[in-house]
Amino acid sequence: MDSVISLVGKDFGLIAIDTNSPRSVIILKNDLNKYIEIGKNKFLAVSGHPGDVSQFTDFIQKSIQLHSLKIGIPLSTHAIANFIRKEVSFCLRKSPVKINLILVGFDDSIGSSLYLIDYLGNLQRMNYCAQGHTSLLVFSLLDRHFQKEMNIEETIGLLVKCIGVIRNRFLINQPNFLIKIIDSKGCRGLGVL
Repeated sequence: MDSVISLVGKDFGLIAIDTNSPRSVIILKNDLNKYIEIGKNKFLAVSGHPGDVSQFTDFIQKSIQLHSLKIGIPLSTHAIANFIRKEVSFCLRKSPVKINLILVGFDDSIGSSLYLIDYLGNLQRMNYCAQGHTSLLVFSLLDRHFQKEMNIEETIGLLVKCIGVIRNRFLINQPNFLIKIIDSKGCRGLGVL
């Protein structure tokens, strides 16, 4: 039931994820932070089974920190995405994890980038994406209105439209979306919408 919407512009990435923690038909918590920060300019938005999310993201975060300490330089967003894809594929053969990830990062050489990694180990670089049941409602809006050279205000406006569509048309109430932005200054929250 997790809903994730993410977009990248020329020099920033923007992502919104709902803060509900559902279990069957009951909402256990409505202020859950589903972001995992990996370094200064990269973070993951995670959705899936709570136990898999907790264990797998801890493993990924610590492994990337260890690798960065060993080689002395931070990994690029592309390298982190491929590492995560490899680990998800490895888990698929041993003990599958029900987890979907969106990696958003900013590298000085290429700018912002967005990677979608699903529970089967598929990796795709995208300009925008949505996950969850609400993606069926949101993709048509993103297909129509997204442009590669949008500035931050236009992107936030599009994100607000997407959340409005979810609130109007989706059966399950998702009152809070935590919005974060990533750019050359690092990761920072824009608040809850």
